[in-house]
Amino acid sequence: MLTALWLFPAPRVWAEPVSMKAAAHEDFGRIVFNWPSPVRHSADVAGKRLIVRFGRPIETTYGGVVRVLRKYLRGATPGTDGRSVVFTLKKNFGLRNFDLGSAVIVDLMDRTPSKSTDASAGPPDAAAKTTAKVPLVRVRSGEHKGYSRIVFDWPRKVNYQVEQSGDTAIITFRRPARINLQALRKKPPKYVKRVTSKPEQDRLSVTLKVSETSRLRHFLSGSKVVIDVMAPGKGETEVARALPPLANNKAAAEKSAPPAAPTEAAKEARKKIPEKQAATTVSEPTPLVPARSKTPAAPERGLAGAPKSADVAAAEQTLGMLPGVKISAPAAPAPAAVPVAAVTASALQGSAVGLRFDWSEPVAAAVFRRAGFLWVVFDKSTAPDLDKLRVAGNNIIRGIERIPSERATILRMTTVAGVNPDIKRDGFAWILEFRRQPLKPKSKIETKPQPNPPPPIRARLFLPVPNPGNAIALKDPEVGDNIVVVPVFPLGHGIERIYQYPQVRILPTSQGVVIQPLIDDLRVRPLRQGIEITSSSGLLLSPLGAADTATAEMEIMRPLTRIFDLKKWARGGLRSFIKDKRKLQDAAAKAKNDRRTKARLDLIRFYFANGFSAEALGILRVVGKDNPEKLNDPEFRALRGANSYLMGRYQDARQDLYHESLDENDEAIFWRAALVASEGNLAGAARVLRRKGSITRPYPKVIKMPLALLVAEAAIMIGDIKQAETYLQALQAEEPNPAQKSQLNYVEGRFMELAGDFDGAIGKWEEVQAGPHRPSRAKAAVARTELLLKLREFTPGEAIDELEKLRFSWRGGDFEFALLRRLGHLYLKEGDYRNGLRTLRQAATHFRNHKKAPEVTQDMVDTFYKLYLQGGADSLPPVTAIALYDEFKELAGAKSDEVDRMLADRLVSVDLLDRAAELLDAQVQFRLKGVEKARVGAQLALVHLKAKNYEKALEILGISKESDLPEGLLSQRRHFRARALMGLTRQEEALALIKEDKSLDAGLLRAEIFWNSKDWPMASQALRRLLRDFNAKPKKPLDDKQGRYVLNLAIALTLSGNERSLNRLRADYGEAMGTGPYREAFRLIASPQTIGLIDQDSIADKVKDVENFQTFMTAYRDRLSRQKLSSIN
Repeated sequence: MLTALWLFPAPRVWAEPVSMKAAAHEDFGRIVFNWPSPVRHSADVAGKRLIVRFGRPIETTYGGVVRVLRKYLRGATPGTDGRSVVFTLKKNFGLRNFDLGSAVIVDLMDRTPSKSTDASAGPPDAAAKTTAKVPLVRVRSGEHKGYSRIVFDWPRKVNYQVEQSGDTAIITFRRPARINLQALRKKPPKYVKRVTSKPEQDRLSVTLKVSETSRLRHFLSGSKVVIDVMAPGKGETEVARALPPLANNKAAAEKSAPPAAPTEAAKEARKKIPEKQAATTVSEPTPLVPARSKTPAAPERGLAGAPKSADVAAAEQTLGMLPGVKISAPAAPAPAAVPVAAVTASALQGSAVGLRFDWSEPVAAAVFRRAGFLWVVFDKSTAPDLDKLRVAGNNIIRGIERIPSERATILRMTTVAGVNPDIKRDGFAWILEFRRQPLKPKSKIETKPQPNPPPPIRARLFLPVPNPGNAIALKDPEVGDNIVVVPVFPLGHGIERIYQYPQVRILPTSQGVVIQPLIDDLRVRPLRQGIEITSSSGLLLSPLGAADTATAEMEIMRPLTRIFDLKKWARGGLRSFIKDKRKLQDAAAKAKNDRRTKARLDLIRFYFANGFSAEALGILRVVGKDNPEKLNDPEFRALRGANSYLMGRYQDARQDLYHESLDENDEAIFWRAALVASEGNLAGAARVLRRKGSITRPYPKVIKMPLALLVAEAAIMIGDIKQAETYLQALQAEEPNPAQKSQLNYVEGRFMELAGDFDGAIGKWEEVQAGPHRPSRAKAAVARTELLLKLREFTPGEAIDELEKLRFSWRGGDFEFALLRRLGHLYLKEGDYRNGLRTLRQAATHFRNHKKAPEVTQDMVDTFYKLYLQGGADSLPPVTAIALYDEFKELAGAKSDEVDRMLADRLVSVDLLDRAAELLDAQVQFRLKGVEKARVGAQLALVHLKAKNYEKALEILGISKESDLPEGLLSQRRHFRARALMGLTRQEEALALIKEDKSLDAGLLRAEIFWNSKDWPMASQALRRLLRDFNAKPKKPLDDKQGRYVLNLAIALTLSGNERSLNRLRADYGEAMGTGPYREAFRLIASPQTIGLIDQDSIADKVKDVENFQTFMTAYRDRLSRQKLSSIN
């Protein structure tokens, strides 16, 4: 009984310690909640109360915040649910709240008591004074899918803030200005009801009236302030349903101690919380105790939205009560607040398949294999269309199913043996590209046992990975045991091998962490710095002995082996540079024999340490010439290689730095890694740069700055936020000059992007763009554009405009190559194939020796084949498709004939027959042989027949004549020849050619020849046979085609005077014709009174349906409307 009580304890709230900061600014007070990891939150002001709710329990103190913000706050009261706090306000304030990484920021805004009015309402004399002093801000607007955009075009950058309350949004610019809103007032943009402005002495305010459910998005673009008003969302009632239950919620009451009833202010606040800020229902961490079902949970095989079956409901219940683990992490968000992932599939080069999961916010991922299945887990819930994914799997993904979970998206797949996904990311999207390759992580997450951590921490396993996602407990239906999956945000971070401990196993992954509990009280806790695994009974980890500990510390403390002593070599630095240089030059000039070499080396070292690499290389060349034995000296090689690197002579640097004498030297290995990174392979060098980055610590600033920036970039590449931040702070302390400051700000922007501070990153890069360092300006502009594109603040077209401005700002090298390649791909994505292919061609031709130039050429070929072999050009106007083909036809390569035929198909379909004939003629005349020549020759002859160029058709049929052809192709060529002869009025030759031919096409030809020559008796016989061929039965209903031939036969019989046959035709088909579209024409032609009283010339006046006579060429035109020219034989 005691055991049962221990296994099923009452739930406890495991509150997370949260540090608090507060600051009073000029017109707002800021409260910062620094959580260990990202958390959902909502905030609202109701009366004189600020209510902040969180998705997880919080443990902190509020006294310091109240003291700092005494202008705004009277006090603070923690909520009884453990997840909220109520601040008592001194008066009504505006509210602004947002996330910044794992920090939650709440701003209380001062409200101005004056009523907002339009600028035009001010006194005329005041307006005149203002006009004379302040700049004019131009305003423009535009409508986009899902939002309207208003752009305030300031002459220079301006600080601003946006405050939204209900249906009112106020944009306050911290600088006075004149503004003309007449156009916007006359015709407000979509989703905006009214626009007014209020100029003040030191600022300008613009007020937008919008829907209460519209939200605003805003950012700076250079000196422009961009405001996007999003389409209205859900109504207040729907939003209220999506909110978490308050403290008096019945379900919450069953899970925790009975809370106090909410105040009226809290109830009012609940109604007003915007949907985006709505906190989601979060259950406290519960021990997942043994409640094992005998059979595994059945995976969900239906589509999203279907009613849950009993099996699915049971499986979900099982997932909520897994034994063996306790998770300190947020539970599932309510469905209304869950970000929906758009899942798309695409075919890649070869037989590879790609799956793309587009999310609307950052989502962590895990990918691993277990028991023959591939698992893909995201820590947010969505329901992809499994049927579409199965179809898109293209036989590579053999099966796919979804394990039910309200907290996560859990997919389990079977694939062809040896096929695994390559994991990529694009903004918030995760991309899996399936191909034959091993499944392993790109960056290893280390498992660090800590048996003796400092109190009060217990023995634990710690896996360092920045900002891991939520821990997901699930039951493996195949194995039948329980595992915990912790998806992670950094790309390619996974576990390389199995780690086995007495109470837990950590399994291999290519992304994320998978934990197999072997005890019932294991606890998994994602922290900001990594994942902590502990146990209430204590993990059994062997403590390190004194010798082991000492050895480990010695390894960490082992000094890196060096060659350079730059601090000593720099002497007095630039302060005494001239004096030191003259002294060393005099010594080198006066020294003789061996002393001269030493004196020269001292001068080389001095030049190198002070950043004068060109001078150092000049003397090194002389030393190497005079002393050949120095070519094998490690210091000589290192000096020459490092100076060549600093001069940008990477090929020369490689020859020296990779000399075998330097293989065991840490400093030389670091410079090798710097070389690899500068050659464009930062990812390949990142680990070495990160591990040996401390080499740069004693370097003088002129050398330390570029190398330490490389180390910081390497740390960012790997996702090591801590090391990146350390290096960036150290570099700031070096007092960089303006150019170095620009370089540093660029890397800091990348750091902010990694940390999730997207606005901060954009701001940093805009600072760089205004700085003096041209290469950094160009790189910052690209980085800013790419981030705005990923955040969907820029359309691809706007991104193209921004990148096009950079084409002449920095020419040459990897930057221009990468810029051209990116521009080309953006043009292609926008459907601008001409500019896309032209830009890619410039990259491939201007940088033909670049190692990635072949990839660009292949991109062009793939695009060309997509257009002309896979139907992509069908969406283009025919003239555009032809012009594009003419400009880039060299891309067709070995498939040129196939491309020509596919394009000819398109041209024939739009009656551009001359161009189609040109494409096929060269193939028939010069390149094709045998059956293929005869087949394409027949297609070309048909094009000439359509163009009524009968002589040319006969000529091509003669040129393409081959032996041993299939019977079907022989018949078709014979019919085309007969039709050409008929077009040349050589009817007798045509009839002789098809005399023994009993096919339908031959019958059509005969009927047409006899009809055109007015041989009505023979025409009647030919039409009667066609009726039989088309299966027209007497006394039976007729389709449209059969009805036309009955009418044509009636005309031929009438004109031949064959009354008897006409009577029989009337008896056989009169009833059926009387109900069809040709009843009036048939009644007129086939009536007994018509015989002898009508001729062919008068038929057209009396029977318009005579035009419906279907000829041989009409039949082929119908066929070409349903199929392509290349498929007719």
